[in-house]
Amino acid sequence: MSAQPLDCEIAEVVWWGTQALRVRAHAARGVSRCPTRVAPYSAADPRAQHLHVRCWEDGCLGIVHAVYLTTLARLQRRATQDRLAVTDKLRYARRVVASQVAELDRAGRVSRGLPAKPTRSDGVPGRILAALRTSTEDPKRLEWLEQLFRMVRGFVCREHRRAAIWPTDMWAAEKSAVDGRFRALGTAVVRREIEGDIHEVLKIAREVAGDSWVAANILHPFLTVVGPLPEELDTPCTEAENDTAERAALASFRARYAALRRAGWAPEAAFRQACAAVYGCDPRGAVADAIADLEAWFRGA
Repeated sequence: MSAQPLDCEIAEVVWWGTQALRVRAHAARGVSRCPTRVAPYSAADPRAQHLHVRCWEDGCLGIVHAVYLTTLARLQRRATQDRLAVTDKLRYARRVVASQVAELDRAGRVSRGLPAKPTRSDGVPGRILAALRTSTEDPKRLEWLEQLFRMVRGFVCREHRRAAIWPTDMWAAEKSAVDGRFRALGTAVVRREIEGDIHEVLKIAREVAGDSWVAANILHPFLTVVGPLPEELDTPCTEAENDTAERAALASFRARYAALRRAGWAPEAAFRQACAAVYGCDPRGAVADAIADLEAWFRGA
Protein backbone atom coordinates (compact mmCIF):
# COMPACT_ATOMS: atom_id res chain seq x y z
CA MET A 1 0.00 0.00 0.00
CA SER A 2 3.02 2.30 -0.44
CA ALA A 3 2.82 2.75 -4.24
CA GLN A 4 0.47 5.71 -3.87
CA PRO A 5 -0.24 8.35 -1.22
CA LEU A 6 -1.98 6.67 1.67
CA ASP A 7 -5.27 8.05 2.94
CA CYS A 8 -5.12 7.33 6.67
CA GLU A 9 -8.79 8.21 7.22
CA ILE A 10 -9.99 5.82 4.53
CA ALA A 11 -7.62 3.13 5.84
CA GLU A 12 -9.17 3.39 9.31
CA VAL A 13 -12.72 3.21 7.87
CA VAL A 14 -11.73 0.08 5.95
CA TRP A 15 -10.08 -1.53 8.99
CA TRP A 16 -13.11 -1.22 11.24
CA GLY A 17 -15.61 -1.78 8.44
CA THR A 18 -14.06 -5.15 7.59
CA GLN A 19 -13.85 -6.36 11.18
CA ALA A 20 -16.40 -9.17 10.75
CA LEU A 21 -14.59 -10.56 7.69
CA ARG A 22 -11.20 -10.28 9.34
CA VAL A 23 -12.34 -12.06 12.50
CA ARG A 24 -13.70 -14.89 10.33
CA ALA A 25 -10.35 -15.15 8.56
CA HIS A 26 -8.64 -15.58 11.91
CA ALA A 27 -11.33 -17.98 13.17
CA ALA A 28 -10.74 -20.24 10.17
CA ARG A 29 -7.23 -20.75 11.56
CA GLY A 30 -8.18 -21.22 15.18
CA VAL A 31 -7.93 -17.66 16.54
CA SER A 32 -11.17 -16.19 17.87
CA ARG A 33 -10.31 -12.49 17.43
CA CYS A 34 -7.97 -10.18 15.58
CA PRO A 35 -4.78 -9.71 17.62
CA THR A 36 -3.95 -6.26 16.15
CA ARG A 37 -5.33 -3.56 18.44
CA VAL A 38 -4.44 -0.40 16.43
CA ALA A 39 -5.75 0.12 12.89
CA PRO A 40 -2.79 -0.25 10.51
CA TYR A 41 -2.17 2.61 8.03
CA SER A 42 -4.36 4.89 10.17
CA ALA A 43 -3.08 8.14 11.66
CA ALA A 44 -2.21 6.20 14.83
CA ASP A 45 -0.02 3.71 12.94
CA PRO A 46 0.63 4.97 9.38
CA ARG A 47 3.44 2.46 8.72
CA ALA A 48 1.57 -0.52 10.23
CA GLN A 49 4.35 -1.07 12.74
CA HIS A 50 1.97 -2.46 15.36
CA LEU A 51 0.51 -5.09 13.06
CA HIS A 52 0.47 -8.60 14.52
CA VAL A 53 2.09 -11.28 12.39
CA ARG A 54 -1.07 -13.41 12.47
CA CYS A 55 -2.86 -10.73 10.42
CA TRP A 56 -0.41 -11.42 7.58
CA GLU A 57 -0.59 -15.18 7.99
CA ASP A 58 -4.38 -15.52 8.35
CA GLY A 59 -5.37 -13.26 5.46
CA CYS A 60 -6.74 -10.49 7.67
CA LEU A 61 -4.51 -7.86 6.09
CA GLY A 62 -5.22 -9.14 2.59
CA ILE A 63 -8.89 -8.32 3.12
CA VAL A 64 -7.96 -4.79 4.20
CA HIS A 65 -5.74 -4.25 1.15
CA ALA A 66 -8.41 -5.46 -1.30
CA VAL A 67 -11.24 -3.39 0.19
CA TYR A 68 -9.02 -0.30 0.58
CA LEU A 69 -8.01 -0.33 -3.08
CA THR A 70 -11.61 -0.81 -4.23
CA THR A 71 -12.84 1.99 -1.98
CA LEU A 72 -10.13 4.38 -3.13
CA ALA A 73 -10.80 3.53 -6.80
CA ARG A 74 -14.51 4.27 -6.40
CA LEU A 75 -13.80 7.57 -4.70
CA GLN A 76 -11.44 8.60 -7.49
CA ARG A 77 -13.85 7.48 -10.22
CA ARG A 78 -16.71 9.38 -8.65
CA ALA A 79 -14.60 12.52 -8.49
CA THR A 80 -13.28 12.25 -12.08
CA GLN A 81 -15.29 10.12 -14.50
CA ASP A 82 -18.65 10.80 -12.90
CA ARG A 83 -17.68 14.46 -12.40
CA LEU A 84 -19.33 14.42 -9.00
CA ALA A 85 -17.48 15.72 -5.99
CA VAL A 86 -17.86 13.57 -2.89
CA THR A 87 -18.79 16.14 -0.27
CA ASP A 88 -18.57 13.67 2.62
CA LYS A 89 -15.70 11.39 1.76
CA LEU A 90 -15.83 9.24 4.88
CA ARG A 91 -19.57 8.66 4.71
CA TYR A 92 -19.28 7.57 1.08
CA ALA A 93 -16.31 5.37 1.98
CA ARG A 94 -18.33 3.62 4.70
CA ARG A 95 -21.05 2.82 2.17
CA VAL A 96 -18.50 1.42 -0.29
CA VAL A 97 -16.83 -0.68 2.42
CA ALA A 98 -20.20 -2.05 3.57
CA SER A 99 -21.10 -3.04 0.01
CA GLN A 100 -17.70 -4.69 -0.48
CA VAL A 101 -18.06 -6.66 2.76
CA ALA A 102 -21.51 -7.87 1.67
CA GLU A 103 -20.14 -8.85 -1.74
CA LEU A 104 -17.21 -10.76 -0.24
CA ASP A 105 -19.65 -12.47 2.13
CA ARG A 106 -21.79 -13.60 -0.81
CA ALA A 107 -18.77 -14.72 -2.81
CA GLY A 108 -17.49 -16.75 0.14
CA ARG A 109 -20.82 -18.52 0.57
CA VAL A 110 -21.13 -19.28 -3.13
CA SER A 111 -17.58 -20.69 -3.24
CA ARG A 112 -18.63 -23.19 -0.56
CA GLY A 113 -21.80 -24.15 -2.42
CA LEU A 114 -24.12 -22.14 -0.14
CA PRO A 115 -26.85 -19.66 -1.11
CA ALA A 116 -25.53 -16.18 -1.93
CA LYS A 117 -28.38 -14.56 0.02
CA PRO A 118 -29.57 -17.13 2.57
CA THR A 119 -32.24 -14.89 4.14
CA ARG A 120 -33.89 -13.65 0.95
CA SER A 121 -37.68 -13.58 0.94
CA ASP A 122 -38.49 -14.12 -2.74
CA GLY A 123 -38.62 -17.28 -4.85
CA VAL A 124 -38.87 -20.53 -2.90
CA PRO A 125 -38.39 -18.84 0.52
CA GLY A 126 -41.22 -16.49 -0.41
CA ARG A 127 -43.54 -19.43 -1.06
CA ILE A 128 -42.56 -20.96 2.29
CA LEU A 129 -43.26 -17.67 4.05
CA ALA A 130 -46.68 -17.57 2.38
CA ALA A 131 -47.39 -21.07 3.71
CA LEU A 132 -46.28 -20.03 7.20
CA ARG A 133 -48.79 -17.18 7.08
CA THR A 134 -51.63 -19.65 6.55
CA SER A 135 -50.45 -21.99 9.31
CA THR A 136 -51.66 -19.82 12.21
CA GLU A 137 -54.13 -17.04 12.91
CA ASP A 138 -52.15 -15.76 15.89
CA PRO A 139 -50.24 -12.64 14.72
CA LYS A 140 -47.52 -13.05 17.34
CA ARG A 141 -47.08 -16.71 16.44
CA LEU A 142 -46.82 -15.75 12.77
CA GLU A 143 -44.28 -13.03 13.49
CA TRP A 144 -42.19 -15.52 15.45
CA LEU A 145 -42.30 -18.26 12.79
CA GLU A 146 -41.29 -15.82 10.06
CA GLN A 147 -38.42 -14.56 12.21
CA LEU A 148 -37.36 -18.10 13.09
CA PHE A 149 -37.34 -19.15 9.41
CA ARG A 150 -35.02 -16.23 8.64
CA MET A 151 -32.75 -17.00 11.61
CA VAL A 152 -32.54 -20.70 10.73
CA ARG A 153 -31.44 -19.94 7.16
CA GLY A 154 -28.91 -17.36 8.31
CA PHE A 155 -27.52 -19.50 11.10
CA VAL A 156 -26.77 -22.56 8.96
CA CYS A 157 -24.69 -20.44 6.55
CA ARG A 158 -22.72 -18.68 9.26
CA GLU A 159 -19.02 -19.34 8.94
CA HIS A 160 -17.02 -21.09 11.62
CA ARG A 161 -19.78 -22.33 13.84
CA ARG A 162 -18.30 -24.59 16.49
CA ALA A 163 -20.98 -27.31 16.40
CA ALA A 164 -24.12 -28.44 14.58
CA ILE A 165 -26.41 -27.37 17.42
CA TRP A 166 -29.32 -24.94 17.27
CA PRO A 167 -28.92 -21.93 19.64
CA THR A 168 -32.20 -22.71 21.40
CA ASP A 169 -31.52 -20.61 24.50
CA MET A 170 -30.84 -17.45 22.51
CA TRP A 171 -33.79 -18.10 20.22
CA ALA A 172 -36.02 -18.59 23.28
CA ALA A 173 -35.03 -15.09 24.36
CA GLU A 174 -35.89 -13.83 20.86
CA LYS A 175 -39.28 -15.55 21.06
CA SER A 176 -39.99 -13.95 24.42
CA ALA A 177 -39.17 -10.56 22.88
CA VAL A 178 -41.83 -11.25 20.23
CA ASP A 179 -44.67 -12.62 22.35
CA GLY A 180 -43.77 -10.98 25.69
CA ARG A 181 -43.94 -14.23 27.64
CA PHE A 182 -41.47 -15.26 30.31
CA ARG A 183 -39.36 -18.36 29.64
CA ALA A 184 -36.86 -20.01 31.94
CA LEU A 185 -33.91 -19.99 29.58
CA GLY A 186 -31.70 -23.06 29.58
CA THR A 187 -34.34 -25.44 30.87
CA ALA A 188 -35.17 -28.62 29.00
CA VAL A 189 -38.82 -27.71 28.49
CA VAL A 190 -37.98 -24.36 26.85
CA ARG A 191 -35.36 -25.97 24.63
CA ARG A 192 -37.91 -28.55 23.51
CA GLU A 193 -40.37 -25.75 22.79
CA ILE A 194 -37.90 -24.00 20.44
CA GLU A 195 -36.89 -27.28 18.83
CA GLY A 196 -40.58 -27.93 18.20
CA ASP A 197 -40.87 -24.55 16.49
CA ILE A 198 -37.85 -25.35 14.32
CA HIS A 199 -39.35 -28.70 13.34
CA GLU A 200 -42.63 -26.98 12.46
CA VAL A 201 -40.86 -24.50 10.20
CA LEU A 202 -38.87 -27.27 8.50
CA LYS A 203 -42.01 -29.37 8.10
CA ILE A 204 -43.79 -26.55 6.28
CA ALA A 205 -40.67 -25.91 4.18
CA ARG A 206 -40.63 -29.58 3.12
CA GLU A 207 -44.31 -29.47 2.22
CA VAL A 208 -43.77 -26.42 0.01
CA ALA A 209 -40.27 -26.90 -1.43
CA GLY A 210 -39.59 -30.61 -1.00
CA ASP A 211 -37.00 -32.60 0.91
CA SER A 212 -34.20 -31.82 -1.55
CA TRP A 213 -34.53 -28.03 -1.10
CA VAL A 214 -34.52 -28.31 2.70
CA ALA A 215 -31.55 -30.67 2.58
CA ALA A 216 -29.51 -28.45 0.24
CA ASN A 217 -30.31 -25.10 1.84
CA ILE A 218 -30.71 -25.92 5.53
CA LEU A 219 -29.75 -29.40 6.71
CA HIS A 220 -26.57 -29.90 4.68
CA PRO A 221 -25.08 -26.49 5.61
CA PHE A 222 -26.17 -27.01 9.22
CA LEU A 223 -24.26 -30.26 9.49
CA THR A 224 -21.18 -29.34 7.44
CA VAL A 225 -20.35 -25.63 7.91
CA VAL A 226 -18.58 -26.09 11.22
CA GLY A 227 -15.24 -24.44 11.94
CA PRO A 228 -12.33 -25.25 14.26
CA LEU A 229 -12.40 -24.47 17.94
CA PRO A 230 -10.34 -21.35 18.80
CA GLU A 231 -6.97 -21.60 20.48
CA GLU A 232 -8.36 -19.48 23.34
CA LEU A 233 -11.14 -22.00 24.07
CA ASP A 234 -10.00 -22.50 27.65
CA THR A 235 -9.86 -18.78 28.45
CA PRO A 236 -12.42 -18.21 31.23
CA CYS A 237 -15.24 -15.70 30.80
CA THR A 238 -14.96 -12.99 33.44
CA GLU A 239 -17.91 -11.44 35.21
CA ALA A 240 -17.15 -8.09 33.55
CA GLU A 241 -17.96 -9.60 30.14
CA ASN A 242 -21.59 -10.27 31.14
CA ASP A 243 -24.41 -7.89 30.24
CA THR A 244 -24.59 -5.18 32.92
CA ALA A 245 -28.31 -4.58 32.48
CA GLU A 246 -29.06 -8.29 32.72
CA ARG A 247 -27.01 -8.62 35.91
CA ALA A 248 -28.82 -5.63 37.43
CA ALA A 249 -32.22 -7.11 36.52
CA LEU A 250 -31.23 -10.49 37.97
CA ALA A 251 -30.05 -8.87 41.20
CA SER A 252 -33.33 -6.99 41.47
CA PHE A 253 -35.28 -10.16 40.76
CA ARG A 254 -33.43 -12.13 43.43
CA ALA A 255 -33.87 -9.34 45.97
CA ARG A 256 -37.60 -9.19 45.29
CA TYR A 257 -37.90 -12.98 45.48
CA ALA A 258 -35.99 -13.12 48.78
CA ALA A 259 -38.14 -10.37 50.30
CA LEU A 260 -41.33 -12.18 49.34
CA ARG A 261 -40.06 -15.51 50.73
CA ARG A 262 -39.14 -13.85 54.03
CA ALA A 263 -42.64 -12.38 54.11
CA GLY A 264 -44.06 -15.90 54.02
CA TRP A 265 -44.88 -16.30 50.32
CA ALA A 266 -44.64 -19.80 48.84
CA PRO A 267 -41.77 -20.34 46.33
CA GLU A 268 -43.90 -20.45 43.18
CA ALA A 269 -46.07 -17.50 44.23
CA ALA A 270 -42.95 -15.48 45.08
CA PHE A 271 -41.39 -16.43 41.75
CA ARG A 272 -44.42 -15.29 39.74
CA GLN A 273 -44.79 -12.07 41.72
CA ALA A 274 -41.08 -11.23 41.27
CA CYS A 275 -41.36 -11.91 37.51
CA ALA A 276 -44.30 -9.55 37.22
CA ALA A 277 -42.56 -6.84 39.26
CA VAL A 278 -39.14 -6.95 37.58
CA TYR A 279 -39.77 -8.25 34.04
CA GLY A 280 -43.37 -7.13 33.62
CA CYS A 281 -44.74 -10.51 32.52
CA ASP A 282 -45.92 -13.85 33.87
CA PRO A 283 -43.66 -16.91 33.59
CA ARG A 284 -44.66 -19.42 30.93
CA GLY A 285 -43.98 -23.13 30.79
CA ALA A 286 -42.35 -25.30 33.45
CA VAL A 287 -40.62 -23.18 36.09
CA ALA A 288 -39.66 -25.87 38.58
CA ASP A 289 -35.96 -25.83 37.62
CA ALA A 290 -35.74 -22.05 37.90
CA ILE A 291 -37.49 -22.08 41.27
CA ALA A 292 -35.21 -24.84 42.53
CA ASP A 293 -32.15 -22.76 41.60
CA LEU A 294 -33.62 -19.71 43.31
CA GLU A 295 -34.43 -21.68 46.44
CA ALA A 296 -30.88 -23.02 46.58
CA TRP A 297 -29.57 -19.46 46.28
CA PHE A 298 -32.09 -18.15 48.84
CA ARG A 299 -31.23 -20.76 51.47
CA GLY A 300 -27.51 -20.23 50.94
CA ALA A 301 -27.71 -16.43 50.94
